[in-house]
Amino acid sequence: MTDDRYKEEQQNEVDILQSIYPTEFEEIATDPQYKFSIRIPIDDDGEDEIRPCVVKLVVEYTPTYPDELPEFDLVLADDEDSEDDEDDEDGGDNGHGSGAKQQLGETDATLSEQDIEDMKARAREMAEETLGMAMVFSMATTIKETCANRLREKTNELKRIRELRIQKEIEAEQAKFVGTLVTRANFLEWKEKFDREMSERNLRNQADQTAAAGRRGPSAGSGGALAGAAGSKKDGKLSGRELFEQDRALAQSDSKFIADGDVSVDASLFAKEELISDDDDDDDN
Repeated sequence: MTDDRYKEEQQNEVDILQSIYPTEFEEIATDPQYKFSIRIPIDDDGEDEIRPCVVKLVVEYTPTYPDELPEFDLVLADDEDSEDDEDDEDGGDNGHGSGAKQQLGETDATLSEQDIEDMKARAREMAEETLGMAMVFSMATTIKETCANRLREKTNELKRIRELRIQKEIEAEQAKFVGTLVTRANFLEWKEKFDREMSERNLRNQADQTAAAGRRGPSAGSGGALAGAAGSKKDGKLSGRELFEQDRALAQSDSKFIADGDVSVDASLFAKEELISDDDDDDDN
């Protein structure tokens, strides 16, 4: 194949790529060899299982392409855009439209440098299988699929790690409300300790009551009568004898309560009348 024929083949492929990637295709150079880049969005076809990202495939034709592999490189466009943003003093859009790098979530997987090297190796293998034919579109398709699969694997692993962490946190929280399993041995140990504590508490209470009773002893001026009354009182009430012993005035005659003008009653008269009445009843009989 002549050089012109190679140029024609290469130009035809460029035209096709520009129609397939109207906004993603970027021309870099045309001399001495055609050089361009294609931004490849990596997503999950709307399933939202992976964090979307963009990789850039940079291709430079060799003089005898497609009979030999092109020179190519693969870079993370997100990292490249972030570096451009840092260099932009005005902080505006640098043409890539990515802006500041978004903060990653707990299950947001990203492609590492090793992942990129693995994707490049896979694209090279695929290109070697299609020597003699236009291969850039196939390379871009392979890169898109393998990158998405790698992100999906890493995302699933991050989800598994998160679920494991959450499960451990739940188990740790539930463990706070789980008591010790009761066995015969630890029950007997607890009962012995409980009985000992109750016995000690009862002894302390008895000692306190004895001390309190000593402090409440009979007063000095009360005499033997008050002491006897305090000893015989059980339910808070005094007997009649105890009342008279404490207050001798209760034993005096009720005559002191007779007011002036009151009539004194002779009880012996009632006894005589009763005898006379009985005699009359006997005569009638």
